[in-house]
Amino acid sequence: MKIKTINKKGDWSFPWTIALKKTMQNDANNTIVGEHLLLETGEFKVWSIHLPIGQSLPFHKHNKSYFYTIKNEGESRSFYTDGTVTETKYEKNDIKHFNELNEENFFIHNLENIGNTTLIFTTVEFK
Repeated sequence: MKIKTINKKGDWSFPWTIALKKTMQNDANNTIVGEHLLLETGEFKVWSIHLPIGQSLPFHKHNKSYFYTIKNEGESRSFYTDGTVTETKYEKNDIKHFNELNEENFFIHNLENIGNTTLIFTTVEFK
C-alpha cells in the first residue's frame, strides 16, 4: 500500500469543493463505516465494501478500532475533516489497522474509487 498526501492538514484548496465541504459537514456523525453489514456480535462488526470505478463511499466517522483488507489492486482518494486529502494505491490483500480510536480520538473521511478496478474491502470494526 502506498499513500500519497495531496493536501496537507489545513489546506482547503483544490480538489476540495464547496459541495464536498458541505457534504462532509452534513455526514460528520455517520458511523456506518461500510456498505453492507455482514456480521455483528457483541465484540465486533464485519462490513463489506464493493466500490465501483468512479463511485464514492460517503463521509463517515471512525471512532472505534478497526482493520480492513482489500481483495484486489486499486486506487482511492480520501478527503478528511482536517483538510487532508490522500491518494492510496493498494495491492491485493493489503491490510491496515487503526488502534485506540474512540470518541476523543477519531477521524472522518470519505472514500472515492479513482482507479480502474472495483475496490473490494472487508472491514472489521471492534466495539
